[in-house]
Amino acid sequence: MADTSFIHEIVKPTDPLSIWLYLHNERNVTFVAPHWHQGIEISYTVFGSIDDFVINQKHFTTSGGRVLVINSQELHSVYAKKNDKSEALSIIFPYAFVNRLYPQIENQVININDTDTFNSIEKEAYIKLQTSLFEMYLIMKSDDKYKNLKLEASSIKVLQLLIQYFAKSKNEYNRKDGTKEFVVNRIQMITKFVHENYYKRISLDEIASEVNVSKVYLTKFFKKYMNLTVGQYITNVRVQKAYYDLIGKAGNLTQIASKNGFSTTRAMNKAFIGIYGKNAFTIYKENNN
Repeated sequence: MADTSFIHEIVKPTDPLSIWLYLHNERNVTFVAPHWHQGIEISYTVFGSIDDFVINQKHFTTSGGRVLVINSQELHSVYAKKNDKSEALSIIFPYAFVNRLYPQIENQVININDTDTFNSIEKEAYIKLQTSLFEMYLIMKSDDKYKNLKLEASSIKVLQLLIQYFAKSKNEYNRKDGTKEFVVNRIQMITKFVHENYYKRISLDEIASEVNVSKVYLTKFFKKYMNLTVGQYITNVRVQKAYYDLIGKAGNLTQIASKNGFSTTRAMNKAFIGIYGKNAFTIYKENNN
């Protein structure tokens, strides 16, 4: 996952398309720290599996053919162990793009992740959606000179299927999902602050002041709804950012550690082992030979 432009609200379409499109086929552990963005994201597991895809505190394990949708501003994270046969397609529709084509999206969300609740019409539409997404996968792998035209057309077909058959009112969705708006908003404020300041020393006092709560409340709140401490979350974000720098050859280990908020390369190595099962030095060597 070399492109981090989707982190938070800014989604830059994959030129010349109207969408952000990426095929994941990494052979190392894939880790994306909890984040959110304004666009609507689709994750389609083509082959293999994703071990833990978390969307608004709900955990999903995927296998080939599974489609997950992350609605606008939903917090989500990904963890997938190394699997030589795994491939997954990610699509992000910029919110302004969707809103221009379908203004009603402001009061709706896509409700597709709980497949056990589908009626017969939704089951049929889901199969059509899987077929369209697999066709996009094949187009991406091809050298067809009409590739971009076909991808643009297919992405519109995917969006049409999602909205026509799986769009629900926000009120109905929130009642079933149990979403508490103040929780989502507060988590977004905390994670946004961390993503914007991960490269420097961050204190609990700073974060608490940013979201206008006490340090004690912040600690308990974050642990309750994120199932990890604020300190662990900061480390996770730093690891993810440093990983992109390692595979992108953005300096030596000391420079990368310093750039991403680690006090020493030893601290960075320890954090990497906890997530990737290998230290930063090993990953650096694997990608710089």
